[in-house]
Amino acid sequence: MAEFVKPPRALADKTGRGTPGAGDRLIKKADEAVKQHQGKVDYKAIAGASLDKLNHLMRQFLAEPESQGTTGKQIYELCHDLKGEGASFGYPAVSRCADLICRVIDCEAQRDQRFLEIVKVEVESIRAMIRFDVKGNPRGLALEVIDALEFLVDNFLEKMKTDAAA
Repeated sequence: MAEFVKPPRALADKTGRGTPGAGDRLIKKADEAVKQHQGKVDYKAIAGASLDKLNHLMRQFLAEPESQGTTGKQIYELCHDLKGEGASFGYPAVSRCADLICRVIDCEAQRDQRFLEIVKVEVESIRAMIRFDVKGNPRGLALEVIDALEFLVDNFLEKMKTDAAA
């Protein structure tokens, strides 16, 4: 005789009902663990090494035009790492600036002087955010810098689209 087994459909049926209120306690416990970890790690040293490597890659990018594809990819990967690290270590301003570099690197624009100047300004902005310990949600001057960089990147990318269409 065959038996028909009906598989569970709802997540609660698959994992169990849990303990009421346990989710809030676990979230608070995880938040505390993250804060303790952030306090133990010297993010300035980690980011400083990444920024030094980024400066080296930028010089290589300028000096060796034939390697711009591979160097551009390395710059993108490094900035993508900075983006994730910034968020993980309590520096969302660094994450936002690194994301802007990724957006510029992602565009299919010709790597000209304007392109390089934008990336240089963004790299120096990240360096300043770290140097002046801009932790937590950016506000004041840090927020103004990020807003200005976003405006710059948006205009650059729009100009590249317009130039490509022409």
